[in-house]
Amino acid sequence: MIGRRKFLSGVCSVAALHAMPSVAQDGYPNRPVRLVVGFPAGGTTDMIGRLTAKELSARLGQPFVVDNRPGATSNIATASVARAAPDGYTLLLTTASNATNVTAYKNLSFDIQKDFVPVAGISIVPNVLVVSTSSQIKTFDDYLRYARKNPGKLTFASGSSGSSMHLAGELFKTMANVDMLHVPYAGSAPAITDVMGGQVDSIFDNLPSALPHIAGGKLRALAVTSSTRAPTLADIPTVAELGFPRFEAYSWQGLMAPKGTPDTVIRKLSSTVSEFLTDPSVVAQITRLGGGTNKLSSEEFRKFVKAEIDKWGPIIKKAGAVIE
Repeated sequence: MIGRRKFLSGVCSVAALHAMPSVAQDGYPNRPVRLVVGFPAGGTTDMIGRLTAKELSARLGQPFVVDNRPGATSNIATASVARAAPDGYTLLLTTASNATNVTAYKNLSFDIQKDFVPVAGISIVPNVLVVSTSSQIKTFDDYLRYARKNPGKLTFASGSSGSSMHLAGELFKTMANVDMLHVPYAGSAPAITDVMGGQVDSIFDNLPSALPHIAGGKLRALAVTSSTRAPTLADIPTVAELGFPRFEAYSWQGLMAPKGTPDTVIRKLSSTVSEFLTDPSVVAQITRLGGGTNKLSSEEFRKFVKAEIDKWGPIIKKAGAVIE
């Protein structure tokens, strides 16, 4: 009888141990979650990250805390999340840079497609081609005309090599068959400052960060890079409307977790993101930022990221924007 009791006790103990992870996952989250953002506070990505953290906190009952880790076009942040425990308590706000970095950087310590699990798409933000209001370039036609008549003289800034700002300019160079000079900066803020001051001619900036300067009369918007006009700049045409029908360039944001994160956690996060992206107040906030929702399931987001990698890879190679 004693032996039988010990055996049954052992079976129960093993069963309890096996049940524990499931119980923990079902109760997710039961402590604060860190949302790592690879760009400084105040930019477009940070604004989307903070909105995401706020909505997840409200719906899941635990704090989702934004952790800004800028550097190397988000690679520092991404590497840190790749090394994190796959328990759902460290997440990455994934961006367009994560797709372009696959080609732009030769020696990454992680593979965005193999070392992460896509959770959900969140938002998509067009860029806007702007010049200083003191510039002699008044329209998109002026811009194109000047570029064609002055090869290599028209300059365009970006927040970094390989960023959506940079690649929008490279895509334009390819499609318009013009020679323009790229001027990379350490972040979009100093780039915008120099465009406003006339040190650089133009920038294909993320719409949310350019909007205040457009409204304040310091920047002149020439065209947006989305396939349709941006609601916040409804009077500004798209590059596609102005003679380049296949032109389309965006910044975008989504959510990923380290490989091995339990499926139950991924499903819970994905469904919660989907839920708040149907909330009219959240949609309105993203619209005010100049963007739109990009509501994608885990599998849809995986395919979206793959398509972005395939789209921008050849453009990065042609531009020579590969970093050793």
